[in-house]
Amino acid sequence: MTQISFPLGQANEALDRFLNDGEREYNGRRMSRNILDADNNECLAVILDPAEHRELLDDHRAFQASQQPKGDADLPAGFRPYLHSPNATENRLLPTEPLQMPLAHAMYGKPHNELTQTEKDRVTGIAIHILLRVTLDEDTQGAVPILMISHAKDDPEPRQYWQLAYKTDTDGLFLRATDNGFLGEEWQIVTGSGLKLLSGWFSREDAGRAAAAIGRVLPYIDWMSATSEDFTDASKKALAATVRRYHFTGLREDQPEPEPLATT
Repeated sequence: MTQISFPLGQANEALDRFLNDGEREYNGRRMSRNILDADNNECLAVILDPAEHRELLDDHRAFQASQQPKGDADLPAGFRPYLHSPNATENRLLPTEPLQMPLAHAMYGKPHNELTQTEKDRVTGIAIHILLRVTLDEDTQGAVPILMISHAKDDPEPRQYWQLAYKTDTDGLFLRATDNGFLGEEWQIVTGSGLKLLSGWFSREDAGRAAAAIGRVLPYIDWMSATSEDFTDASKKALAATVRRYHFTGLREDQPEPEPLATT
C-alpha cells in the first residue's frame, strides 16, 4: 500500500488530492495519505480508501475472534488439557503444576514455595482457568504432548519423557511416526499412559483406522492409565484379531470383523 505524507498545514490539500487527483494503486484503490505533525515526524491521521479500511477492520475483528476460545462442536480435535491430559482422569487434578512457578512470579514476584496458602490457592485457581480455556493444535493436525515410556534398548532405567503424538478417534490412543520402516516411515499406536502398543502401519490413515477398531473391540480398557497387566489372554487374542483385519497394509476383507469384548 503506497502512502504519501503531508505536513499538518496541508491536511486540506491531502484530502482534496485523495478525492480528486485520481492517483491509484495497482488494484485501483486511491493511494493513502498520512498527515504528519508540525515536525513531520509523528503520524496524526491517515486517509484510506474505503475498501482498504473495511479490510483492516475485518482483519482486526478476525484476529480478535481468533484469540477467544470457542466451546462449540465445530472446533477441530485439538489437545485440551482438561480432557486429554493423563492428569485429567478420574480422581486426579488438572496438570496445574507446570504453571505454578511462572504464575507465582507473574502475580506475586516470588517463588511458588514462598507463597502463603491463600496465594497458592489463587495461583491454582488461575492455572485451572487457563487450562479450561486453552486449546492447542487448532490447525487440525491433532498433535498432542503425551508422557512416553522410553523404548530405547540401552536405557539403564525405565523413565518417561514428553513426546508429540497424533490423536485418534479412541480416547487415550495416539499415533507416532517412526523412521524404522523398510521403505520409510512406519506408524505406531501408543497409549496415553506411555505404552507402545503396536507398530508397523504403512500410513497414518490405516493406523488411525486400526486405533478406532481397537477402541471399539476393547472398550473397557482405560488407555490413559493402561499397563501391560491390563491385557488378559482374551483381550490379547481380540487385539491380534483386530490387527489381522485392520492390517499394516490396509483393511483385509478376508478377515472377520472382531466382536467387542464385554468384560475382561
